[in-house]
Amino acid sequence: MNEYSRIVIEQYCGTHSKTKKSSFLQKLLKGSYSLDYEPGDWEALQLSQYIESEKDPELRAALEDLDEYLFR
Repeated sequence: MNEYSRIVIEQYCGTHSKTKKSSFLQKLLKGSYSLDYEPGDWEALQLSQYIESEKDPELRAALEDLDEYLFR
């Protein structure tokens, strides 16, 4: 996964720390550092919903990068 994408997601989570989306993205991001992490199908669906609804092109690209790294 591109390090720039990680930074963009971390910045989003830092500025939106009390949201459900932020909590979810932090969990996925933390899991992306672990070789043992196996995300579930529901997480793939949730992430794809966040990608579809994201209006910020930079964050959307970072979420697409995370999706490709974890689920493909």
